[in-house]
Amino acid sequence: MTLHRRDVLKTAAAVPLAAVAGCTGVLGDGEKPSYSDSTPGDGANDDAGVFFVHIDAEWLRAYDGEEELPYAEEFPDAVDIDVGSDSAPVEVDPLVGYPTAGLLIGSIGLGFGLLPYGFADRLLGPLGEEELGEETSENDTESATETDAAGSDVRVDSMLLVDGVGVFRGSFEADTIVAASEGFEPDGERNGFDIYEGTGEGFLSTEGLAFAVREDALVTLLDGESDLDAVLDTIAGETERLADDDDGGWALETAGHGHVTLGAWGIDPEAGETAGGEADTDQFVESGPVLESASGVVSSVTLGPEEGTASLAAVYPEGETPDRAAIENEVGTSATTRDVSIDGTRVAIDGTWRVAEESTPAGSGG
Repeated sequence: MTLHRRDVLKTAAAVPLAAVAGCTGVLGDGEKPSYSDSTPGDGANDDAGVFFVHIDAEWLRAYDGEEELPYAEEFPDAVDIDVGSDSAPVEVDPLVGYPTAGLLIGSIGLGFGLLPYGFADRLLGPLGEEELGEETSENDTESATETDAAGSDVRVDSMLLVDGVGVFRGSFEADTIVAASEGFEPDGERNGFDIYEGTGEGFLSTEGLAFAVREDALVTLLDGESDLDAVLDTIAGETERLADDDDGGWALETAGHGHVTLGAWGIDPEAGETAGGEADTDQFVESGPVLESASGVVSSVTLGPEEGTASLAAVYPEGETPDRAAIENEVGTSATTRDVSIDGTRVAIDGTWRVAEESTPAGSGG
């Protein structure tokens, strides 16, 4: 399975996301991650399957920009990815390459996708902790003083990019979000959310865009070809979620917890070829043949203060599960320690990166 640039560059620009941090890791505990209630089983656009990236905003908030991880030299260089139109696939260890690519994909998708809304930098920089300031917009119905006070009520704890729709969890004062928006008007209510539809006005055209806000969530349409209602219905439990599928739920429980998680589910294993059968070179990360035949993958990375960990869960069509030797030859080869589990069509891989312990010469001691 490969990541395709057409999935990455549906929207563009970057949120200032860091690739290292010094906080405690987020470990799976056998439960489905909380963002799974926003991830539709059939996706949020007309393409087959669902593609998503989740980023733990609390982890980003803890990053001070100076602390260096002690195992940095042990961790593979998997984030120096050229997304130019003529760039070839980057060959990296997919155990860490998938989720770190997800960090870049999330940065691009959320950063540029939010630009037309007017509240992008206030929402994400630094992740909603600062007040809005004194600026107001055409939708501002409150005084400047009231707007400033409301700004402190915006806080982002979780960011999910799913098929061109952004889902932010945290604390959101609706008046604050609406006051900062440009080129939107009220469009009713749905599943507890207040909906605002683009009018085509604003600094950048808002035609075809929309957002929905309630006190604990903000959902934004980042790609006009995607479906905001599909995600709102998923949050309300009115449509099937990826977590409702036996294999999808297992993969989310197994590898869906981390600082950054990337998932590609129900994707055609032959999506890397053109209609004429020729190879499609417009790829983002090259994973190797072991994962190319997988029908679903969830992969995450956690960067703790003393060690980094990554997990990958893949499900294969019946009869196409690779053998252990093939998996061990391609996935997790850069890890200090690694564990591979195969159960029928399910494959789980865990890797840890840490500073290697220095051996003590024989005969030495106190």
